[in-house]
Amino acid sequence: MEHDAVRAWQDLMAATPLNVRQAVSQVVKDGAETLTEEFYDRMTRSERANRFLDQERVQTRLRASMRMWMTELFEVERDPLQAIRRQIEVGVVHARIRLPIDLIPAGIRILKRGIRRRIDFAPLDPSDRLLALVYVSDLLHLADGLMNQAYFHDAQNVVRNDEAYRLIAQKRSASFEKARQRAALSEWAEDLLMRFWSPHSPQSPGCLRESEFGIWLHNKGAILFGPSDELHSLLESVETMDQVLLPRLVEATTKDRQKIDAAVSAIKQLLDLIRFKLNELFDRVGSQDDGVDVETQLPDRRYLPAILANVMQTHQRSGRPCSLLLIEVQLPGFQGLPATGSRSRLLQVAVNTLVDCARTSDHLFRFDENRFLMVAVECDRSRATQLANAISEELRNALQSGNLQGSWTPVQSTVAIGIAEFDRHPDYQYLIQRAETALAEASTHARARIAYA
Repeated sequence: MEHDAVRAWQDLMAATPLNVRQAVSQVVKDGAETLTEEFYDRMTRSERANRFLDQERVQTRLRASMRMWMTELFEVERDPLQAIRRQIEVGVVHARIRLPIDLIPAGIRILKRGIRRRIDFAPLDPSDRLLALVYVSDLLHLADGLMNQAYFHDAQNVVRNDEAYRLIAQKRSASFEKARQRAALSEWAEDLLMRFWSPHSPQSPGCLRESEFGIWLHNKGAILFGPSDELHSLLESVETMDQVLLPRLVEATTKDRQKIDAAVSAIKQLLDLIRFKLNELFDRVGSQDDGVDVETQLPDRRYLPAILANVMQTHQRSGRPCSLLLIEVQLPGFQGLPATGSRSRLLQVAVNTLVDCARTSDHLFRFDENRFLMVAVECDRSRATQLANAISEELRNALQSGNLQGSWTPVQSTVAIGIAEFDRHPDYQYLIQRAETALAEASTHARARIAYA
Protein backbone atom coordinates (compact mmCIF):
# COMPACT_ATOMS: atom_id res chain seq x y z
CA MET A 1 0.00 0.00 0.00
CA GLU A 2 2.79 2.43 0.88
CA HIS A 3 4.71 1.79 -2.35
CA ASP A 4 1.69 2.50 -4.59
CA ALA A 5 0.74 5.53 -2.51
CA VAL A 6 4.24 7.03 -2.74
CA ARG A 7 4.16 6.69 -6.51
CA ALA A 8 0.70 8.29 -6.69
CA TRP A 9 1.88 11.09 -4.41
CA GLN A 10 4.95 11.75 -6.53
CA ASP A 11 2.91 11.72 -9.74
CA LEU A 12 0.54 14.30 -8.27
CA MET A 13 3.43 16.54 -7.17
CA ALA A 14 5.05 16.27 -10.57
CA ALA A 15 1.79 17.19 -12.33
CA THR A 16 1.28 20.30 -10.19
CA PRO A 17 3.65 23.30 -10.60
CA LEU A 18 5.59 24.35 -7.52
CA ASN A 19 4.07 27.84 -7.41
CA VAL A 20 0.56 26.32 -7.36
CA ARG A 21 1.45 23.98 -4.50
CA GLN A 22 3.01 26.84 -2.58
CA ALA A 23 -0.08 29.00 -3.06
CA VAL A 24 -2.38 26.20 -1.85
CA SER A 25 -0.14 25.56 1.14
CA GLN A 26 -0.32 29.23 2.11
CA VAL A 27 -4.11 29.28 1.66
CA VAL A 28 -4.44 26.29 4.01
CA LYS A 29 -2.08 27.78 6.60
CA ASP A 30 -3.86 31.15 6.60
CA GLY A 31 -7.31 29.58 6.79
CA ALA A 32 -6.54 26.62 9.07
CA GLU A 33 -8.28 28.16 12.06
CA THR A 34 -11.45 29.04 10.15
CA LEU A 35 -11.46 25.76 8.24
CA THR A 36 -11.25 23.85 11.53
CA GLU A 37 -14.15 25.87 12.96
CA GLU A 38 -16.25 25.18 9.88
CA PHE A 39 -15.35 21.48 9.97
CA TYR A 40 -16.38 20.87 13.58
CA ASP A 41 -19.42 23.12 13.30
CA ARG A 42 -20.76 21.00 10.43
CA MET A 43 -19.73 17.64 11.88
CA THR A 44 -21.27 18.27 15.30
CA ARG A 45 -24.64 18.75 13.61
CA SER A 46 -24.62 15.02 12.88
CA GLU A 47 -25.97 13.02 15.80
CA ARG A 48 -23.72 10.06 15.03
CA ALA A 49 -20.61 12.23 14.67
CA ASN A 50 -21.43 14.21 17.79
CA ARG A 51 -20.90 11.11 19.94
CA PHE A 52 -17.21 11.31 19.05
CA LEU A 53 -16.93 15.11 19.21
CA ASP A 54 -17.94 16.34 22.65
CA GLN A 55 -17.05 20.00 23.16
CA GLU A 56 -14.31 19.45 25.73
CA ARG A 57 -12.44 16.99 23.53
CA VAL A 58 -12.86 19.24 20.48
CA GLN A 59 -11.57 22.29 22.34
CA THR A 60 -8.61 20.65 24.07
CA ARG A 61 -7.28 18.23 21.48
CA LEU A 62 -9.06 17.78 18.18
CA ARG A 63 -8.89 21.36 16.88
CA ALA A 64 -5.12 21.50 17.22
CA SER A 65 -4.77 18.04 15.65
CA MET A 66 -6.96 19.02 12.71
CA ARG A 67 -4.99 22.21 12.04
CA MET A 68 -1.71 20.33 12.19
CA TRP A 69 -3.01 17.57 9.91
CA MET A 70 -4.19 20.05 7.26
CA THR A 71 -1.04 22.15 7.19
CA GLU A 72 1.21 19.08 7.11
CA LEU A 73 -0.81 17.47 4.31
CA PHE A 74 -0.39 20.48 2.01
CA GLU A 75 3.17 21.30 3.07
CA VAL A 76 5.32 21.66 -0.04
CA GLU A 77 8.52 20.08 1.26
CA ARG A 78 6.82 17.21 3.10
CA ASP A 79 8.40 13.77 2.76
CA PRO A 80 5.83 11.64 0.87
CA LEU A 81 6.43 8.50 2.93
CA GLN A 82 5.96 10.34 6.22
CA ALA A 83 2.79 12.01 4.92
CA ILE A 84 1.39 8.67 3.78
CA ARG A 85 2.13 6.99 7.10
CA ARG A 86 0.39 9.86 8.84
CA GLN A 87 -2.82 9.19 6.85
CA ILE A 88 -2.58 5.49 7.67
CA GLU A 89 -2.17 6.31 11.35
CA VAL A 90 -5.29 8.50 11.25
CA GLY A 91 -7.26 5.71 9.57
CA VAL A 92 -6.20 3.23 12.26
CA VAL A 93 -7.34 5.63 14.98
CA HIS A 94 -10.72 6.02 13.27
CA ALA A 95 -11.13 2.24 13.18
CA ARG A 96 -10.05 1.85 16.79
CA ILE A 97 -12.69 4.27 18.05
CA ARG A 98 -15.31 2.64 15.76
CA LEU A 99 -15.99 5.87 13.86
CA PRO A 100 -18.70 5.24 11.20
CA ILE A 101 -16.86 4.88 7.91
CA ASP A 102 -19.14 7.27 6.00
CA LEU A 103 -18.17 10.17 8.28
CA ILE A 104 -14.62 10.20 6.89
CA PRO A 105 -15.51 11.16 3.28
CA ALA A 106 -18.17 13.51 4.69
CA GLY A 107 -15.45 15.38 6.57
CA ILE A 108 -13.21 15.40 3.50
CA ARG A 109 -15.99 17.03 1.47
CA ILE A 110 -16.37 19.80 4.07
CA LEU A 111 -12.65 20.56 3.95
CA LYS A 112 -12.56 20.44 0.18
CA ARG A 113 -15.34 23.00 -0.17
CA GLY A 114 -13.71 25.31 2.38
CA ILE A 115 -10.28 25.22 0.72
CA ARG A 116 -11.69 25.62 -2.78
CA ARG A 117 -13.63 28.74 -1.76
CA ARG A 118 -10.44 30.32 -0.46
CA ILE A 119 -8.47 29.44 -3.59
CA ASP A 120 -10.81 31.75 -5.54
CA PHE A 121 -9.09 34.66 -3.76
CA ALA A 122 -5.52 33.36 -4.07
CA PRO A 123 -3.06 35.34 -6.25
CA LEU A 124 -3.12 32.85 -9.13
CA ASP A 125 -3.79 33.07 -12.86
CA PRO A 126 -7.05 31.45 -14.01
CA SER A 127 -5.16 28.46 -15.45
CA ASP A 128 -3.14 28.03 -12.26
CA ARG A 129 -6.30 28.41 -10.18
CA LEU A 130 -7.81 25.47 -12.05
CA LEU A 131 -4.67 23.41 -11.41
CA ALA A 132 -4.90 24.35 -7.72
CA LEU A 133 -8.49 23.13 -7.50
CA VAL A 134 -7.57 19.83 -9.13
CA TYR A 135 -4.54 19.51 -6.85
CA VAL A 136 -6.63 20.03 -3.69
CA SER A 137 -9.23 17.51 -4.83
CA ASP A 138 -6.67 14.86 -5.80
CA LEU A 139 -4.58 15.23 -2.66
CA LEU A 140 -7.61 15.01 -0.35
CA HIS A 141 -8.87 11.99 -2.30
CA LEU A 142 -5.47 10.34 -1.90
CA ALA A 143 -5.49 10.99 1.86
CA ASP A 144 -9.08 9.75 2.09
CA GLY A 145 -8.19 6.54 0.26
CA LEU A 146 -5.22 5.85 2.52
CA MET A 147 -7.29 6.42 5.66
CA ASN A 148 -10.02 4.13 4.35
CA GLN A 149 -7.57 1.37 3.48
CA ALA A 150 -6.04 1.51 6.94
CA TYR A 151 -9.52 1.72 8.48
CA PHE A 152 -10.73 -1.43 6.74
CA HIS A 153 -7.57 -3.37 7.55
CA ASP A 154 -7.76 -2.51 11.24
CA ALA A 155 -11.55 -2.93 11.35
CA GLN A 156 -11.21 -6.46 10.00
CA ASN A 157 -8.88 -7.31 12.86
CA VAL A 158 -11.33 -5.78 15.34
CA VAL A 159 -14.24 -7.78 13.91
CA ARG A 160 -12.22 -11.00 13.98
CA ASN A 161 -11.27 -10.43 17.60
CA ASP A 162 -14.86 -9.59 18.55
CA GLU A 163 -16.16 -12.74 16.87
CA ALA A 164 -13.42 -14.87 18.42
CA TYR A 165 -14.31 -13.62 21.89
CA ARG A 166 -18.02 -14.22 21.25
CA LEU A 167 -17.29 -17.80 20.18
CA ILE A 168 -15.20 -18.33 23.31
CA ALA A 169 -18.10 -17.07 25.41
CA GLN A 170 -20.53 -19.34 23.57
CA LYS A 171 -18.36 -22.42 24.03
CA ARG A 172 -18.50 -22.06 27.77
CA SER A 173 -21.37 -23.81 29.51
CA ALA A 174 -24.45 -21.94 28.32
CA SER A 175 -26.64 -24.06 30.61
CA PHE A 176 -24.57 -23.05 33.65
CA GLU A 177 -24.72 -19.35 32.74
CA LYS A 178 -28.44 -19.67 32.06
CA ALA A 179 -29.08 -21.15 35.51
CA ARG A 180 -26.90 -18.53 37.18
CA GLN A 181 -28.68 -15.60 35.53
CA ARG A 182 -32.12 -17.05 36.24
CA ALA A 183 -31.04 -17.35 39.87
CA ALA A 184 -29.80 -13.75 39.84
CA LEU A 185 -33.15 -12.63 38.44
CA SER A 186 -35.04 -14.58 41.11
CA GLU A 187 -32.80 -13.16 43.81
CA TRP A 188 -33.60 -9.64 42.63
CA ALA A 189 -37.33 -10.40 42.67
CA GLU A 190 -37.11 -11.82 46.19
CA ASP A 191 -35.11 -8.81 47.39
CA LEU A 192 -37.71 -6.54 45.79
CA LEU A 193 -40.56 -8.09 47.76
CA MET A 194 -38.57 -8.20 51.00
CA ARG A 195 -37.70 -4.52 50.66
CA PHE A 196 -41.30 -3.61 50.01
CA TRP A 197 -42.95 -5.67 52.71
CA SER A 198 -40.38 -5.42 55.49
CA PRO A 199 -41.03 -2.49 57.85
CA HIS A 200 -37.30 -2.19 58.59
CA SER A 201 -36.16 -1.92 54.93
CA PRO A 202 -36.42 1.11 52.68
CA GLN A 203 -39.40 0.75 50.36
CA SER A 204 -37.52 2.16 47.38
CA PRO A 205 -36.53 -1.00 45.47
CA GLY A 206 -33.29 -1.40 43.61
CA CYS A 207 -33.52 -1.09 39.82
CA LEU A 208 -33.29 -4.26 37.76
CA ARG A 209 -30.74 -2.52 35.51
CA GLU A 210 -28.43 -2.02 38.52
CA SER A 211 -28.79 -5.61 39.71
CA GLU A 212 -26.27 -8.38 39.02
CA PHE A 213 -28.56 -9.65 36.26
CA GLY A 214 -28.97 -6.22 34.66
CA ILE A 215 -25.25 -5.48 34.65
CA TRP A 216 -24.48 -8.92 33.18
CA LEU A 217 -27.15 -8.54 30.48
CA HIS A 218 -25.88 -5.14 29.29
CA ASN A 219 -22.26 -6.27 29.19
CA LYS A 220 -21.41 -9.96 28.86
CA GLY A 221 -24.91 -10.85 27.74
CA ALA A 222 -24.71 -8.35 24.89
CA ILE A 223 -21.47 -10.00 23.72
CA LEU A 224 -22.78 -13.54 24.17
CA PHE A 225 -26.07 -13.03 22.34
CA GLY A 226 -24.86 -10.49 19.78
CA PRO A 227 -27.04 -7.70 18.37
CA SER A 228 -30.56 -8.99 17.68
CA ASP A 229 -34.21 -7.98 17.95
CA GLU A 230 -34.66 -10.50 20.79
CA LEU A 231 -31.91 -8.91 22.87
CA HIS A 232 -33.28 -5.43 22.15
CA SER A 233 -36.73 -6.58 23.30
CA LEU A 234 -35.27 -8.01 26.51
CA LEU A 235 -33.44 -4.76 27.24
CA GLU A 236 -36.66 -2.85 26.66
CA SER A 237 -38.44 -5.12 29.16
CA VAL A 238 -35.80 -4.32 31.78
CA GLU A 239 -36.28 -0.61 31.11
CA THR A 240 -40.07 -0.98 31.43
CA MET A 241 -39.59 -2.70 34.77
CA ASP A 242 -37.45 0.17 36.11
CA GLN A 243 -39.22 3.13 34.51
CA VAL A 244 -42.88 2.06 34.73
CA LEU A 245 -43.67 -0.82 37.07
CA LEU A 246 -41.32 -0.13 39.99
CA PRO A 247 -42.48 3.51 40.34
CA ARG A 248 -46.06 2.21 40.23
CA LEU A 249 -45.28 -0.16 43.10
CA VAL A 250 -43.64 2.61 45.13
CA GLU A 251 -46.66 4.86 44.61
CA ALA A 252 -49.05 2.22 45.92
CA THR A 253 -49.64 2.54 49.68
CA THR A 254 -50.13 -0.33 52.09
CA LYS A 255 -53.69 0.88 52.64
CA ASP A 256 -54.65 0.46 49.00
CA ARG A 257 -54.53 -3.30 48.65
CA GLN A 258 -56.01 -3.25 45.16
CA LYS A 259 -53.24 -1.02 43.76
CA ILE A 260 -50.57 -3.13 45.45
CA ASP A 261 -51.99 -6.36 44.02
CA ALA A 262 -52.19 -4.82 40.53
CA ALA A 263 -48.58 -3.55 40.70
CA VAL A 264 -47.22 -6.87 42.00
CA SER A 265 -49.20 -8.80 39.38
CA ALA A 266 -47.80 -6.61 36.57
CA ILE A 267 -44.25 -7.07 37.90
CA LYS A 268 -44.75 -10.84 38.09
CA GLN A 269 -46.03 -10.97 34.50
CA LEU A 270 -43.11 -8.94 33.22
CA LEU A 271 -40.65 -11.10 35.18
CA ASP A 272 -42.15 -14.19 33.56
CA LEU A 273 -41.78 -12.53 30.17
CA ILE A 274 -38.15 -11.62 30.90
CA ARG A 275 -37.41 -15.22 31.92
CA PHE A 276 -39.07 -16.46 28.73
CA LYS A 277 -37.04 -14.10 26.52
CA LEU A 278 -33.86 -15.01 28.37
CA ASN A 279 -34.55 -18.72 27.82
CA GLU A 280 -35.10 -18.06 24.11
CA LEU A 281 -31.77 -16.27 23.80
CA PHE A 282 -29.89 -19.01 25.63
CA ASP A 283 -31.64 -21.70 23.57
CA ARG A 284 -30.58 -19.90 20.41
CA VAL A 285 -26.98 -19.79 21.59
CA GLY A 286 -27.12 -23.44 22.59
CA SER A 287 -28.52 -24.49 19.23
CA GLN A 288 -25.83 -22.65 17.32
CA ASP A 289 -23.02 -24.80 16.01
CA ASP A 290 -19.61 -23.64 14.93
CA GLY A 291 -20.65 -23.25 11.31
CA VAL A 292 -21.02 -27.02 10.87
CA ASP A 293 -24.02 -28.52 9.10
CA VAL A 294 -25.81 -30.71 11.63
CA GLU A 295 -26.76 -33.49 9.23
CA THR A 296 -23.45 -33.96 7.41
CA GLN A 297 -20.96 -32.35 9.82
CA LEU A 298 -19.49 -30.38 6.93
CA PRO A 299 -18.89 -26.63 7.11
CA ASP A 300 -22.00 -24.85 5.85
CA ARG A 301 -22.01 -22.11 3.26
CA ARG A 302 -21.97 -19.21 5.72
CA TYR A 303 -18.14 -19.29 5.61
CA LEU A 304 -17.96 -19.88 1.87
CA PRO A 305 -17.57 -16.16 0.93
CA ALA A 306 -14.62 -15.72 3.31
CA ILE A 307 -12.89 -18.91 2.14
CA LEU A 308 -13.46 -18.25 -1.56
CA ALA A 309 -12.30 -14.64 -1.30
CA ASN A 310 -9.10 -15.77 0.41
CA VAL A 311 -8.49 -18.63 -2.06
CA MET A 312 -9.08 -16.39 -5.07
CA GLN A 313 -6.80 -13.69 -3.71
CA THR A 314 -4.04 -16.22 -3.07
CA HIS A 315 -4.32 -17.71 -6.56
CA GLN A 316 -4.55 -14.26 -8.12
CA ARG A 317 -1.16 -13.39 -6.60
CA SER A 318 0.48 -16.72 -7.38
CA GLY A 319 -0.99 -17.11 -10.88
CA ARG A 320 -1.80 -20.76 -10.14
CA PRO A 321 -5.07 -22.38 -11.29
CA CYS A 322 -8.02 -23.11 -9.02
CA SER A 323 -11.34 -24.86 -9.65
CA LEU A 324 -14.78 -25.26 -8.12
CA LEU A 325 -16.59 -28.59 -8.26
CA LEU A 326 -20.32 -28.35 -7.56
CA ILE A 327 -21.51 -31.91 -6.87
CA GLU A 328 -25.17 -32.91 -6.86
CA VAL A 329 -26.28 -36.26 -5.42
CA GLN A 330 -29.85 -37.22 -6.35
CA LEU A 331 -31.61 -40.03 -4.46
CA PRO A 332 -34.95 -40.44 -6.26
CA GLY A 333 -36.24 -43.17 -3.96
CA PHE A 334 -35.64 -41.11 -0.82
CA GLN A 335 -37.15 -37.75 -1.71
CA GLY A 336 -39.17 -36.23 1.11
CA LEU A 337 -37.98 -38.66 3.78
CA PRO A 338 -36.96 -37.19 7.14
CA ALA A 339 -33.33 -36.34 7.70
CA THR A 340 -33.07 -38.90 10.48
CA GLY A 341 -33.92 -41.86 8.22
CA SER A 342 -32.28 -43.70 5.36
CA ARG A 343 -31.77 -40.51 3.38
CA SER A 344 -29.63 -39.06 6.15
CA ARG A 345 -27.47 -42.18 6.28
CA LEU A 346 -27.02 -42.07 2.52
CA LEU A 347 -25.98 -38.44 2.69
CA GLN A 348 -23.41 -39.35 5.32
CA VAL A 349 -22.10 -42.10 3.02
CA ALA A 350 -21.78 -39.49 0.26
CA VAL A 351 -19.98 -37.07 2.59
CA ASN A 352 -17.51 -39.72 3.75
CA THR A 353 -16.77 -40.57 0.12
CA LEU A 354 -16.23 -36.92 -0.79
CA VAL A 355 -13.90 -36.45 2.18
CA ASP A 356 -11.90 -39.49 1.10
CA CYS A 357 -11.64 -38.20 -2.48
CA ALA A 358 -10.68 -34.65 -1.53
CA ARG A 359 -7.09 -33.68 -0.95
CA THR A 360 -6.11 -32.35 2.43
CA SER A 361 -5.63 -28.89 0.92
CA ASP A 362 -9.14 -28.72 -0.59
CA HIS A 363 -12.21 -27.17 1.04
CA LEU A 364 -15.53 -29.02 1.15
CA PHE A 365 -18.89 -27.41 2.01
CA ARG A 366 -22.49 -28.47 2.07
CA PHE A 367 -23.93 -26.09 -0.50
CA ASP A 368 -27.62 -26.86 -0.08
CA GLU A 369 -30.03 -29.80 0.35
CA ASN A 370 -28.30 -32.34 -1.91
CA ARG A 371 -25.36 -30.39 -3.34
CA PHE A 372 -21.79 -30.08 -2.13
CA LEU A 373 -19.12 -27.59 -3.16
CA MET A 374 -15.45 -28.54 -3.36
CA VAL A 375 -12.84 -25.80 -3.68
CA ALA A 376 -9.94 -27.56 -5.39
CA VAL A 377 -6.88 -25.38 -4.84
CA GLU A 378 -4.05 -25.27 -7.39
CA CYS A 379 -6.12 -27.49 -9.66
CA ASP A 380 -6.57 -26.75 -13.37
CA ARG A 381 -9.37 -28.02 -15.59
CA SER A 382 -7.55 -31.24 -16.49
CA ARG A 383 -6.88 -32.22 -12.87
CA ALA A 384 -10.37 -31.11 -11.89
CA THR A 385 -11.79 -33.45 -14.55
CA GLN A 386 -9.77 -36.37 -13.18
CA LEU A 387 -10.95 -35.54 -9.67
CA ALA A 388 -14.58 -35.26 -10.84
CA ASN A 389 -14.41 -38.65 -12.59
CA ALA A 390 -12.98 -40.26 -9.46
CA ILE A 391 -15.62 -38.63 -7.26
CA SER A 392 -18.45 -39.68 -9.57
CA GLU A 393 -17.30 -43.30 -9.69
CA GLU A 394 -16.66 -43.56 -5.95
CA LEU A 395 -20.00 -41.97 -5.08
CA ARG A 396 -21.99 -44.33 -7.31
CA ASN A 397 -20.23 -47.37 -5.89
CA ALA A 398 -20.64 -46.22 -2.30
CA LEU A 399 -24.33 -45.34 -2.66
CA GLN A 400 -25.21 -48.61 -4.40
CA SER A 401 -23.48 -50.92 -1.93
CA GLY A 402 -25.53 -50.23 1.20
CA ASN A 403 -28.36 -52.39 2.57
CA LEU A 404 -30.48 -49.36 3.46
CA GLN A 405 -33.89 -50.54 2.23
CA GLY A 406 -34.05 -53.74 4.23
CA SER A 407 -32.85 -55.86 1.31
CA TRP A 408 -29.89 -56.06 -1.01
CA THR A 409 -31.65 -53.92 -3.57
CA PRO A 410 -29.15 -51.38 -4.96
CA VAL A 411 -29.90 -47.76 -4.14
CA GLN A 412 -30.83 -45.75 -7.24
CA SER A 413 -28.76 -42.57 -7.37
CA THR A 414 -27.44 -40.07 -9.88
CA VAL A 415 -24.36 -37.89 -9.55
CA ALA A 416 -23.79 -34.71 -11.56
CA ILE A 417 -20.75 -32.43 -11.28
CA GLY A 418 -20.24 -28.91 -12.64
CA ILE A 419 -16.67 -27.61 -12.94
CA ALA A 420 -15.64 -23.95 -13.07
CA GLU A 421 -11.99 -22.96 -13.31
CA PHE A 422 -10.98 -19.65 -11.75
CA ASP A 423 -10.60 -17.14 -14.61
CA ARG A 424 -9.24 -14.24 -12.47
CA HIS A 425 -12.62 -12.55 -12.17
CA PRO A 426 -12.49 -10.93 -8.69
CA ASP A 427 -16.13 -11.65 -7.70
CA TYR A 428 -16.50 -15.07 -6.05
CA GLN A 429 -20.26 -15.04 -6.76
CA TYR A 430 -19.49 -15.01 -10.48
CA LEU A 431 -17.36 -18.15 -10.04
CA ILE A 432 -20.16 -19.88 -8.12
CA GLN A 433 -22.69 -18.95 -10.81
CA ARG A 434 -20.45 -20.48 -13.46
CA ALA A 435 -20.27 -23.71 -11.45
CA GLU A 436 -24.08 -23.73 -11.09
CA THR A 437 -24.47 -23.24 -14.84
CA ALA A 438 -22.09 -26.13 -15.49
CA LEU A 439 -24.00 -28.33 -13.02
CA ALA A 440 -27.30 -27.53 -14.73
CA GLU A 441 -25.77 -28.64 -18.03
CA ALA A 442 -24.29 -31.78 -16.44
CA SER A 443 -27.70 -32.76 -15.09
CA THR A 444 -29.02 -33.03 -18.66
CA HIS A 445 -26.30 -35.43 -19.81
CA ALA A 446 -27.37 -39.04 -20.18
CA ARG A 447 -24.08 -40.66 -19.17
CA ALA A 448 -21.02 -38.61 -18.20
CA ARG A 449 -22.91 -36.05 -16.08
CA ILE A 450 -19.83 -33.83 -15.88
CA ALA A 451 -19.79 -30.40 -17.51
CA TYR A 452 -17.61 -27.30 -17.56
CA ALA A 453 -18.41 -23.61 -17.26
